[in-house]
Amino acid sequence: MSNRRVHVIVNPASGQPKPILHTLNAVFGKLSVEWDVFITKAYGDAQRFTKAAVAAGVDAVAVFGGDGTVMEVAKAVSNTPVPMAILPGGTANLLSVELGIPKDLNQAATIAALPDSPVRAVDMGKIGDDYFILRVGLGFPALKVKYADRKLKNRFGILAYSIAGMKAIKDTQKVRYSLNLDGQSYEVEGLACLIDNAGNMGVRSVTHSRQVSVDDGLLDVLVVRDSALIALLTTGAMGDQPREQLFYHWQARQISVDADPVQPIQVDGEIGWQTPVAISVIPGAVRVLVPEKPTS
Repeated sequence: MSNRRVHVIVNPASGQPKPILHTLNAVFGKLSVEWDVFITKAYGDAQRFTKAAVAAGVDAVAVFGGDGTVMEVAKAVSNTPVPMAILPGGTANLLSVELGIPKDLNQAATIAALPDSPVRAVDMGKIGDDYFILRVGLGFPALKVKYADRKLKNRFGILAYSIAGMKAIKDTQKVRYSLNLDGQSYEVEGLACLIDNAGNMGVRSVTHSRQVSVDDGLLDVLVVRDSALIALLTTGAMGDQPREQLFYHWQARQISVDADPVQPIQVDGEIGWQTPVAISVIPGAVRVLVPEKPTS
């Protein structure tokens, strides 16, 4: 029986500086895994490396990086039999938190190495010709991503998002959203709009809504209707108000959003889009290796 083959894609710019190859060598060596490592230098490298790994017939593609790098790999393994393993290496690591993947590199690498690790089929979203696995954010969330640049993240780590969020709040204004959700039209006012595939906000158990799931075949559309939810987005604290007073919430498969005034959009931590936009869900598109039980 041949050894398990894993290709590891590493984004050296993600997160905080720390050595990883020694740990990977120890874990993979102990479990007789044949592995190769590929270092990204520019956007698109991770996707290119992943496509080559799939073509080579590897048993898994492991990705060490932040959510942007994970998204690149996810796109390239989507709708293939090759699963993705996540080695959390970024600042937020939202998808790994969502799936209960441990932050500890030794434990995460072990999940990639074991041939009997469970596989979870995760939905993806499509926005225009692009894809996402976490969420799309209009207005405030896009400003927050813009302000949490690499310099700020290098200096403050995960706190960079709270700092950027406070700055973004000052530039946030009430918006008129025109939504079409599976053929139903809605006109609402709010401070921001989120189209969520994943529910967590970077801290396990902190979420907009318990209804949001990465594998339910639906996207969750939330329009913020009170500044208290902005506090949740930035600090994880929401106060005592009922959630229905904080945001409008729908679930849909086909979504279109327009806004007055025009809103900037972030897609899985990347900015560059603006309204109007059309979004849809692709159920079960990505196979992800997960632990036997979510870590606490």
